[in-house]
Amino acid sequence: MKAEVFLFSNSDLSQENIQMTEMQFRTGKRIYLRPFKVSDTQTLQKWMNDWSVTQYLGRVLPTSEREELAWIENQGKSKSDIVLAIVTREGDNFIGCIGLHNINWVHRTAISGTILGEEDRRGKGYGPEAKMLLLDLAFNALDLYGVVSQVMENNVRSLAYGKKSGYVEVGRIPKWLRSKTGERCDEVLLLITQEKWRPLWNEYLNQTQASDT
Repeated sequence: MKAEVFLFSNSDLSQENIQMTEMQFRTGKRIYLRPFKVSDTQTLQKWMNDWSVTQYLGRVLPTSEREELAWIENQGKSKSDIVLAIVTREGDNFIGCIGLHNINWVHRTAISGTILGEEDRRGKGYGPEAKMLLLDLAFNALDLYGVVSQVMENNVRSLAYGKKSGYVEVGRIPKWLRSKTGERCDEVLLLITQEKWRPLWNEYLNQTQASDT
């Protein structure tokens, strides 16, 4: 895919246009991805202290506002992690986070992860669209070969979400993770490659164009 170049005339350089250009990094039908803002700090802190959000993340310690602010300020410094905010186009509501982690520039691989922080936003199709936009970054912009998702076997919603996004199960590590009840669980390894993703992306683009006409 060819890179797009945007040229602005002087009349385009209003504060509103500059802000929109900076904030909408990848835009879909109902959501867009953008870098984090300082104003996201308290929302992130709330999510990271919510057991319904963190139970499958392996996080057990409380998180302070200062820690979340430091995390936001450090975004962009890592050469192996890219994390973005998920925001609804209607209302500009910050509803989650999605990212590529442990990017290996030699083997052209990465691990993906997603959080939808608000319960009422889950199961509404926001996750698969956010994943499609993230994989646009991974495969079209970064030319990665494949992306893996590591999921606890009892995280039924995440497993379904991954498979709906085109990932396939390629293996398991037995009893690798500990559930919130203390039981040992398999870690399920899901994979999507650029080759397998390409038809899904074309289908997504066709649907988007059809809805715009």
